[in-house]
Amino acid sequence: PSEIVEGDSVTLNCSSDSNPPAEISWFNGGMFVASGRIYNIAKISSDHSGEYKCKSRNELGEKYSDAVTLNV
Repeated sequence: PSEIVEGDSVTLNCSSDSNPPAEISWFNGGMFVASGRIYNIAKISSDHSGEYKCKSRNELGEKYSDAVTLNV
């Protein structure tokens, strides 16, 4: 993974091809941080470091993605 420097812009993308369509949520260390397929952090700081996962959920169930770790 490339080096992330404080002040950088970072975009995390979560794709889901579930049917029916899924609702996407983003978590950092288990805490909810955003909803939607794309999570954009305009000015990243060390506060944003951690392990990110996206969760897709529909009436059939829910599934977490593999974790993405950001080191700022």
